[in-house]
Amino acid sequence: MAAPPHMQTPTDILAIDDDKMSHKFIKRALEPAGYELRSAFNGEEGLEAALQNPPQIILLDVEMPGMNGYDVCTQLRQHEITRDIPVIFLSSHSSLRERMQGYEVGADDYLVKPFEPENLVARVGVLQRFREQRSQLLHDYESARETAMVALAGTSELAMAMQFLERSHSLNDIGALASALFEVTRNLQLNCCLYVNVDDEEHWFADGEGIRPLEQELVQMSDRGQRFVDFGARTIVNYQNLSLLVREMPLDDMSRYGRIKDLLPLLLSSVDTRVGNLAAEKAMMKQSQELLAAFGRIRSSFYHLTKGLIRNQEYSNGLLRGMLQELNQDFLRMGLEEDQEAYVLDRIDTAIEDAIEKIDASQALRDTLLVLLPSLKNVYHQQQEMVDIFIANHNRAQTETAADMGDIELF
Repeated sequence: MAAPPHMQTPTDILAIDDDKMSHKFIKRALEPAGYELRSAFNGEEGLEAALQNPPQIILLDVEMPGMNGYDVCTQLRQHEITRDIPVIFLSSHSSLRERMQGYEVGADDYLVKPFEPENLVARVGVLQRFREQRSQLLHDYESARETAMVALAGTSELAMAMQFLERSHSLNDIGALASALFEVTRNLQLNCCLYVNVDDEEHWFADGEGIRPLEQELVQMSDRGQRFVDFGARTIVNYQNLSLLVREMPLDDMSRYGRIKDLLPLLLSSVDTRVGNLAAEKAMMKQSQELLAAFGRIRSSFYHLTKGLIRNQEYSNGLLRGMLQELNQDFLRMGLEEDQEAYVLDRIDTAIEDAIEKIDASQALRDTLLVLLPSLKNVYHQQQEMVDIFIANHNRAQTETAADMGDIELF
């Protein structure tokens, strides 16, 4: 297996596991993919190796004698040089509680034993990219946070929430809603990620840093019947179409903690309602366009049907009357007796008149179609006007929102 193309130099990985067979399995999976592997066989040895020579990624077994994986991860997150190293927990337990405990002590991903080599390589690759992007994302986040704190100095938390509620109704895109929400949470000094699921279409948004695989799993596995799911300093807030993960709740300031828990439902209920409205507007727009296309097809079909009926009727009438004239001339040459000729001509004339009468019976259908065509044309144009008005209003709202964002006045 060739080395991943994004790696300029081999990634240094430290595997901490008391099981020698696990080390052999990890080595066979990762070394062919171009990764450098170091091994530690207990928690104390692994922690010392990480502090002396910090690796780029740590694979950490949960169940070890002495210092277990949770203890090691807690220690790693307390030291400056190892605080930001991505950690993948390896465990034979797969419950939500174990995953939450791993995330609470600072893990970035959680892999359940036994696992396929390809799965391990893929997870390591994801965290490698996460690590490479994190530095720039954190820098951008800190810059945005500082700018926001200066801009909103003296603005109350409730004022920010009310301003967001006013603005959210005019936002016509889920990404714009997420950005507006993050402006508020950033000013509340909260680090968040947002999950939106509408019509089975998933969207993930993060503020400040990328989204860890374990964070995605925790949000998706959380009990959506509960409004708040609290574990440690983290809180997941659930609504019908979305979930917000707050990574750092202010547990050291319970007064502020309570205010934030009051504000988040106010903000998220507005976002949830707007997301549902956007989905409904999208469905209505699609339905209107399909209805418009259907009216066009029906109108065209009726037009051609009416035109064909009229043309065929005129052709049939002419054909029958021409045939009658030709028969009259033929009978003159046949030398029939006068009463014979009169009898035959009378029978033929009667049959032809009956046929013409039946053809003319389609006149009512033709008249109906001629009345229906203008009605369909009128409905078609009305539907087209509705679609045009909807699009114009949608575009105007986007323009006004962009203009308002340029001159927001804080109070």
